[in-house]
Amino acid sequence: MLNLLRYNKKLLAIGCWLLVLGACTDIVEDPAYRHELASERMAINEQFFDPKESPLDSHLFYTFKGIKFFPISEKYRVKASLSLLKNDSVFELPHSHDATKPYKQYAVASFELLGKSYELLVLEQVVKKPGAENYLLLPFTDATSNIETYGGGRYIDLDKTAGTEITIDFNKAYNPYCLYNSKYTCPIPPKENKLPIRLEAGMKADL
Repeated sequence: MLNLLRYNKKLLAIGCWLLVLGACTDIVEDPAYRHELASERMAINEQFFDPKESPLDSHLFYTFKGIKFFPISEKYRVKASLSLLKNDSVFELPHSHDATKPYKQYAVASFELLGKSYELLVLEQVVKKPGAENYLLLPFTDATSNIETYGGGRYIDLDKTAGTEITIDFNKAYNPYCLYNSKYTCPIPPKENKLPIRLEAGMKADL
């Protein structure tokens, strides 16, 4: 029975791969980028289908049909400038389950998207896991939140070593694990990081 379940999930994963490759409404100028991103999305689904690695709780695991994504679109891959913030004060960032964890405001990311200018706060966790010393978090919500995407917001990972002129790829926006399993505690995007537009890129919240 378990082997049959795994086989069916592999078929679903293949279907996700085909959808990822085909779901592109814009002309993609960089086929290598599209293929790389499609491979990343396939790897994410493989992780979720793997009972040893999946963050899904036991109930969701047996009904899970794969992560759904918006079509790949390079218009959501933008150049951004980071204005580093000198304030080293620590604040408690609200998390799910009424928890908080200490963070710092690392920088303000300024960029243009769909013809308009926006700014988002980039956050740095105070207590870091080994190997994550350069990890930065860009959490946000937008006009798709609570509709096609998770109401608790989505994340983009950034790296300190990238410098202050970076690329923000909203096609890589992902859901926090607390969407899939209540055992996880996840950061809640600050109110400053609410984009007033429909950001139709990255993961959807369909389960």
